[in-house]
Formats: sequence, structure tokens, C-alpha cells
Amino acid sequence: MVKSETLQATEDYSAARSTAPRVSLDSMKAKIAEEVYFTAGAAIEALGLPSSPATDLLTICILTMRNGFTVIGKSAPASAANFDAEKGQRFAYEDAIKQLWPLEGYALREELHRETSAKVMPRNGMKQYVGTKLVNARPMTRQEYNDLRGWTLPEDENGSDTGYLVEYADEQRPNVPGYDGYISWSPADVFERSYR
Repeated sequence: MVKSETLQATEDYSAARSTAPRVSLDSMKAKIAEEVYFTAGAAIEALGLPSSPATDLLTICILTMRNGFTVIGKSAPASAANFDAEKGQRFAYEDAIKQLWPLEGYALREELHRETSAKVMPRNGMKQYVGTKLVNARPMTRQEYNDLRGWTLPEDENGSDTGYLVEYADEQRPNVPGYDGYISWSPADVFERSYR
């Protein structure tokens, strides 16, 4: 991984003056799965096309995040005589990280918003937790779910309530024959607030 004194100085300055959750340089670096560097000229030549002096000076940095998202940074000197491959990589990396910072800031802001917009606040020694689950789901009424499970619908429940059959994709404890994951049912409004 390319080291950048400029980014580190920005990180140190920000960290020294922050008292609340923030996006740190280390948190962003931890999400990088791969970084690739090349000049545009080399890429063009690899395609069998002729490069030009200008493209030979353009350094590209591609950061691939663990979730598969990519960020592309670039750098090029104003004067060809100032081209330096190491500096080109450093500046392209800095450009990519600078693009990543606001995206990570948005993601953190979304998380903080969810935490502060809770309708039911914790009490009796409880704490709030934010979780993520990967699920398989399809629309299903409450009655259809009870039929699937072989249950009798309780008298105080409405069988036409809309909802979702939910299979937890990260669970390996099937509880219904024909499914590989744990099966449950969720009311539509609850499911649609939680999953995208």
C-alpha cells in the first residue's frame, strides 16, 4: 500500500480535533481489498493501440473495496520532465482516497441517522445495536406462512396481513424442510424498513 504523508497529516489533524464518530484513514484502508497502478499508456499498448507521450504520463490507481466497489484515482505532471512513477502512484492513490472519504462519510452518516431515529429507546439495561443480515425473501401473507409451517392461524391474527417469507442466508440451521437456511416471517412494513 502506498504511503502518503499528506493523507496522514490530514488524518492526524482531523483526529486531534474530533470527539464524535468519524471516518478515519485506517478505517478506509481496512476496506481496501486490492490496489492496482498503471499508466494509461501501458494500458493502451496492452490493447494493441499506440500510446502517446501524454498517456504515458497519466498514472491510474484503482482501489477495489472488499464489497466490490471501485474508486479510480489519477495523476499526471504538468511537465513531462517532472514525471516520476513513484510520485505518480502516490498522487493517484491520494486522489482515489479523497474520492472515497465522502462516500464513507455518507455511509457513517446513514448509520448514525438510523441510531438516532429509533422509535423505541433502550431501557432496563438494554443497549441499541445496529446489525446487518443477508436474507432471501419473497412476499407471503401471514396465512400462507402459517400454512407453510403447518400451523393454525391464531384467532387474534389477520391471515391477509402482507409480509415476507424470510430465509436467513448466513444461517445453516434449517427449520423447514426444503430450505437451507432458517425460515421466519416478517410483516411487510418491518421488512421493507430493514432490507433493500
